[in-house]
Amino acid sequence: MASRLGDASVKGLRWGAVVLAGLVGCGPTTTKEPATNQEEVRSIEEQAKSLTPPPGCTEITTGELASGVELTPVMYAPQPTYRGTFNSLGDPAVTDLARIRLDVNTAPGLYDLAVGGGNTFTCDRCVIANQDVGAPTTKLFVADSGTMLVALKVSPEQTIGALANMVLRESVDAPPLNAPYWGSAVVPGGECKWLRFATWNTVRSGGCDPREGSLTANLPDTTCVPTNSVASDGTLERALGTKTHGQACTTTPAASEYELDSTDCEQGFTCTDLLSASAQCLKTCDFMAANPGCPSGTICGVYGLCIEPSVLQPLGFDFDPAQIGEQCSVGYAEFCGTEGARGACLDLARTGTATCYAYERARSNCGPGEELGYMSYGRAGGGYDRSYGFCYHDGL
Repeated sequence: MASRLGDASVKGLRWGAVVLAGLVGCGPTTTKEPATNQEEVRSIEEQAKSLTPPPGCTEITTGELASGVELTPVMYAPQPTYRGTFNSLGDPAVTDLARIRLDVNTAPGLYDLAVGGGNTFTCDRCVIANQDVGAPTTKLFVADSGTMLVALKVSPEQTIGALANMVLRESVDAPPLNAPYWGSAVVPGGECKWLRFATWNTVRSGGCDPREGSLTANLPDTTCVPTNSVASDGTLERALGTKTHGQACTTTPAASEYELDSTDCEQGFTCTDLLSASAQCLKTCDFMAANPGCPSGTICGVYGLCIEPSVLQPLGFDFDPAQIGEQCSVGYAEFCGTEGARGACLDLARTGTATCYAYERARSNCGPGEELGYMSYGRAGGGYDRSYGFCYHDGL
């Protein structure tokens, strides 16, 4: 099943795949600052200093983590996933991958990593290690106990947090193995790794959350420009002009890392050539909002941009008149439903008949017996964007 989105310009737009069960200065800035909940972080760290590793566990440490657009290549996972390295898991000459996976709806607070049973399928907040990536000695480790603190959340991809007294158990892949999220099981008598205390910070300079209702979506004289296809992560730019939809525009790069890029577009509009041969002002939008607020004749499309369907269709984006839950007239289309209730036409059972499935951002928004499938959009440089999701009955 094909899809059609790149990340740079109209000339680079291409499709990736649908993956699911059975398929595979001046102005506001956001800088990397300590968590606002410093006392709680300090308290957890102090408690961890007096702890000792559980019997049979080896103490490890972790390096810095990054997320989404900060990764090389860019990788937006179906749910926020911060990537970095652990130290001293196995062969010191081979990389040990560290991953923290959250749910889009994870709120600031304290969490017990025992919830989910150390299973990569059932955990909403997971810590995963891959020892000696690419080597014969590679092993999987999954956290089955410990404390996670999410101290600050700018967007789902941009948080500050801490891990303490965390135990990672040697694990193996376990059913389900044909779903977007594979399961895992602890190896009886397997190796054990222990992390005393570590922090992470994936907040970017100028980072923001484009979703409707966020604190950074509509700051004065700025635009929160989405950086992923589902518009749940973004970067602020200063909106210094009066130009609106479709008008030619220019962007002025920031004078320093502590300032923001600026445009001659009006607040709420960004200067982009993502969907055109030359830069134009396009209104940013949240397709999950009841009223995305796009100008007349446009829709809230991918990357949170208001655009005419006539622009998207020649780029390979298909539309179907079916509403959410209805049968589609085509086997696959990126757009069905109406503004504020968008979905995709998908023939998940491969019966020759597609259904309009509502788009969702969070796995936790799926109901009993449902799983979060996702669209996979390729990005320049070998990266991907899998943040566009939909709930479907997985039969598991």
